Amino acid sequence: MFRSVLFLAFASAFATSAHANLIQNGSFSNSNVAYGSALYANGFTQTVVSAPGWTFSNGSGIIDHAWDSMASQGTVAFLQNYSPLHWADPILSQAFSSSASSFQVSFQLSQRGGNYESVNVKLDGKALAPTLQPVGSEWTSYTFNIAGLTGGTHTLSFNGINLSNASDSTLFIDNVSVLATTVPEPASAALLLTGLGLAGLIRRRRAK
Repeated sequence: MFRSVLFLAFASAFATSAHANLIQNGSFSNSNVAYGSALYANGFTQTVVSAPGWTFSNGSGIIDHAWDSMASQGTVAFLQNYSPLHWADPILSQAFSSSASSFQVSFQLSQRGGNYESVNVKLDGKALAPTLQPVGSEWTSYTFNIAGLTGGTHTLSFNGINLSNASDSTLFIDNVSVLATTVPEPASAALLLTGLGLAGLIRRRRAK
C-alpha cells in the first residue's frame, strides 16, 4: 500500500502535464486550397493561400494531395526557394496566446524528392535547435522542449533556407503542435522528498 501511494506522489509531482494544442489548424486541413493543387503566399498561382491561424510569406504555402510523395499525406504546408523567379526566405508562422513559460513543440518534416531544403524553427525568436534538414521524402517527427519564456503572446515560425543553393528546393511541414507544460511546484517537490525520506527510514527499520 505504501509503495502505491509513494508512486502516485512521485508521478503527480514530476510528470510533465500537457494541455490542449495551442496551435490552430496544425494539420493544415482547413484552407482555401483545392484537392490536387497548391497555393502560394506570393500569389504565383493567382489565388493567395489562406488558412486559419497561419501567416505565409514569399515561397511558402499549402498543397493538398499533390506534389510527388505528398499524395499519401494529404494537406501539408511547404517552404520553397526558387531562384528562377527570385523566391527566397519562405516563412510560415502562427501567433498564439498562453501565460505558460514552458512549451513542448512538435512537428513533422519531409523533403521534396531529390531536394535539400533546410529550415530554422523558432519560438519567440529563440531557435529550438540548429538548422534542420530532413533526409529524403520520408516524414521525420521532431519534438523540442523550450522554457524560460515570458508574456502572453508567442510566435512559432518556420523559415526555409536553401543551404545547397539549388535552383528549386522545397520542404514540407505537417502536424504542428505546441503544448504548454508545467514543472513541479516547490511545495510538491518538498512533499516528494519527505516521502522518499520516510520510505528510506521504513526500509531501514524493516532491515533490522
